[in-house]
This record gives sequence, C-alpha cells and structure tokens, in this order.
Amino acid sequence: MSENGRGAEWANLEALEAEVGEIHRTEEECPGVRYVCTGGDGERDGTEFYVVDRDTDSIPNEAKAYGAAIPNCPQYLLYPMEYENRVRKIIQYEALRYRMKNGVSDADKNELREIALDGMEERPEYFGVLPAPTETPCGHTARYKTLMNGVFWLQTDCAETALAVAYPIWDDIFSDYVMNLSQGDADGFGYLFFPETAICLAVFELRRTYRAMRDCPQIDAAALMNAICRDFPDSP
Repeated sequence: MSENGRGAEWANLEALEAEVGEIHRTEEECPGVRYVCTGGDGERDGTEFYVVDRDTDSIPNEAKAYGAAIPNCPQYLLYPMEYENRVRKIIQYEALRYRMKNGVSDADKNELREIALDGMEERPEYFGVLPAPTETPCGHTARYKTLMNGVFWLQTDCAETALAVAYPIWDDIFSDYVMNLSQGDADGFGYLFFPETAICLAVFELRRTYRAMRDCPQIDAAALMNAICRDFPDSP
C-alpha cells in the first residue's frame, strides 16, 4: 500500500487488504470514508470503491444500509464504484455534503446538485425521483404524465403539448439531429423540451437506451413509427 492513507483511522488494515487486495491508493473523502483503489500496474486500472467505517458519524445510517459487509472485516462497509452497482453516488453525495456543511470543501452547490440529479436517476428510492418541470418554453405545466423517471409528457397553460426530459437522462442520449429540435438548457442541469411535432423522434431515441421507455404502456410503438415516417421521412 502507498503511504497515502496509513493513518490511525485504518484499524485492521491487514484484514481489509486480505479481503479486497493490496491497497495502492487511498484518499479521505470525509472522516470515516475513503476512496480506495486496489491492483493496477500503471497500465491497467485497479478496482475502485469506497470504504466506510461503520462507526463514523459523517454518513447517515440510511446511506450505510447500502454498503456491503466485508467478510472477516466487520469494521467496514464496501461501496463498489462500478456503474452497475449504483451505490457510489450515495457516498459521493453524503461525503461532499458533510464537507460543505463543515467548511472543508471548496465545492459549490452545483457539484452537489449534479451528484444528486445523477442519484435521482440511479437510486430514486434514496434521492427521490426526477421531478416534472413546472415551467416550460411554452408556458407553465398544467398537466403531465410520467413515461419513466425523468421523462414527462405534458400540457401547458398555453394549450401546448411537449415532452420534457430531465438531466441527466438526456445527457449523451440524443443525436445531434434530435438535439437541434429541442429547447432548454443543454449546457446545464435543466430540462430539454421537445415540441409536439418532435416528440416521436425524441421518444424513439429514448427507447433505444431505456428499457422503461420500451415497456411504457402509454407508448404505441406502431403509431410512433408511423408518425416518424410521416413527419420526418428524411431523418437519419
């Protein structure tokens, strides 16, 4: 293990390394929480995860419940960094929130907000679901239906219909062609809005990535393709 992280707080270090492998790099995120990287040889990346001390007061018990027990090392909880595990955002959020509350971080609220929005997509049971927008480029939302977490069919008080897609759902999902049909803050953490005439294309591209959209009972796949062929015969 590198010298970084050899502190008194690393009780039972040998037992931890016996379970997860030799620790090559570690950084303290907040008291009782460490980013850890094992393995790697300079050319290949190691395995990354967070390790949380069960006794730390920096992380709420609700977040600790998402950690995995480490055999023969009961002092710590493990949070893999792989996307499939979808628990890393919980620790990132709570550690950053602790640092901000205690004046030990130069991070701003935008960073905390971005982590929380990612968490709303990955772990809505912890962060809450992505909310429907109250304002749109074509008026205030008067009525809406949720097609999936973060995607909303809505009507406005100007009698307009649109599709709203929350960040981070729209990030890196849409083609340039479809992005050019949208309105909204594509450079921030807000919503993209698609007018009624472009909803079919936006839904089509969302369905390619999200199973929830493919399974959505409110979407008629045949009618969707008919609308695209009718209204966008030259689309890529």
